[in-house]
Amino acid sequence: MNETKPDFWESLSPAKAALVTVLVPSLYMLALALAWFSPKHFGFGIRPLVYVGLTIGLSGIALWMMAMVHLGKSLAVLPGGERLVTRGVYRYLRHPVYMGIDMTLFGLFLAVGSTVGMIYFFVVVLPLNIIRSRLEEKALLRKFGDAYNTYRQHTWF
Repeated sequence: MNETKPDFWESLSPAKAALVTVLVPSLYMLALALAWFSPKHFGFGIRPLVYVGLTIGLSGIALWMMAMVHLGKSLAVLPGGERLVTRGVYRYLRHPVYMGIDMTLFGLFLAVGSTVGMIYFFVVVLPLNIIRSRLEEKALLRKFGDAYNTYRQHTWF
């Protein structure tokens, strides 16, 4: 893995890296604002969907928080940790933060019955997290090589 071409993250200038560090979390905050301010039709008129959505959302928050705890000092918007985290939820999932964010927002939008929120989730949040995970995987593969490849073979998303 001795390529000389820098990956996406490495090619960012400090100003662009700072912008990404602010922009990405802002996109998640915008999703929460959409849920708060958009018209609501709880559970899309199907009461059990409220409970299903809340269960998915709360499970997502739990996964998201566990992942952040297990990351410890390696937690960052841009990949660049000094060690490969493979403990806790990272033993089973490569991207539990992204999965937790997705579950949280999907569950929230389902529970409140927000059509605008669901559209935003499927058009912005989900693709953003897929793109971020792919870019992160390239950076981690570059940095950790075979160790990351082995880890990737034994984990899911």
